[in-house]
Amino acid sequence: MARVKAVFYLPLRDNAGRILDKETNEAEMELFVRFVGWTFLGYVKGIYRMADGSQALDESKAYSVSLDESRIDELEQVLRTFKIQASQETIYLEIQRNVEVRFI
Repeated sequence: MARVKAVFYLPLRDNAGRILDKETNEAEMELFVRFVGWTFLGYVKGIYRMADGSQALDESKAYSVSLDESRIDELEQVLRTFKIQASQETIYLEIQRNVEVRFI
């Protein structure tokens, strides 16, 4: 089966300014349990237009996970759970196909 690399962002705070450490720690643990690991890529900052037209400026932690392509739905479920717990409108997820990953 083909492996993919997934890159995603988990915001540090929700739109009301609440710190999301608890939700982030839970997501990190679930990623470890399901996918045997994750990589923290650093902090990113970006702006997003909300459904109501307002703008949200987020500072987020960027992560990557290597997984079998057939398990993308599992990753999406972890991110959906975080999204609900963190009261987020969306979570950024990028799937990179045709990536060769080796653990040496």
